[in-house]
Amino acid sequence: MELEDTNPWPRRIILVGAGFFIIASIAWLSNADNINQVFDPRESATQQTNGDGIHNIVLGEGCWTITSIGQIENLNVSVFEIEGSSLGDEITESCRTDFEPQSIDDTEFVIIKKVKIAQLANVSIDVSCDAPCDGLVLYFNSDTQFYEDLIQPSFIFMISFCCLGIIMMPLGGVLMLMNRAKQQPVNLIQPQDDMVHDPSTMNTTDELYKLIRQTVEEAESKEKQNIPPPFAGQGQTDVINTMVEPITSEQESFNQEKTSENSLKPPDDAWKKWDGG
Repeated sequence: MELEDTNPWPRRIILVGAGFFIIASIAWLSNADNINQVFDPRESATQQTNGDGIHNIVLGEGCWTITSIGQIENLNVSVFEIEGSSLGDEITESCRTDFEPQSIDDTEFVIIKKVKIAQLANVSIDVSCDAPCDGLVLYFNSDTQFYEDLIQPSFIFMISFCCLGIIMMPLGGVLMLMNRAKQQPVNLIQPQDDMVHDPSTMNTTDELYKLIRQTVEEAESKEKQNIPPPFAGQGQTDVINTMVEPITSEQESFNQEKTSENSLKPPDDAWKKWDGG
């Protein structure tokens, strides 16, 4: 028999979590254009360069992601500081950021490198490749700008509802399993026909007493009849076991001598007459 949940809250939590997740999914699909403007480097990049060669741009403080469209073999991109009118040291310090380029039209983006800029500075970008790369476009995205775009009210609404749905649905499932584990199965026993009494024919106290007394007396009489006799041998015939002793070797030799002695005697009493003379 399937157990019913006595506590309705686990199921309610699952339903509310599923509702939050569905609302977040609908909001995400309806705001696809805004999402594309944040994650697509073609829309969100603050700086970009075209083709190979040396390009001077200004980069602010933060972690910068340099992205290109498609994979380009033997592509080298170097970032140098500009000190006055001359090139300074190359910026080789890498960094980590949550920005991942993607778009709704399935364009393939490739991250060339990530560099960390300590402060606002003029930098020189040296781009070189073996094959002609006149149509090459490099996109520069800052993590600072990326986080500012994510704190928009619409994004906060979608992310919050999505996280609540992901948390509440498993939580409700765990609570439902715990609630079912605490319950014990209940077996319903159908009353038998002889146990159902009509209230109009219910016995009185005296009748019940007589019925119980009669039952007890019958049980005692049966026990007296089934009592075994005090002695185990009564009522049974004794069986006398007779044992035949085996004949020993001495008795057998004595019998043989007796037989030989009797065989030497004549069959009649003639020897007595001869002996008496």
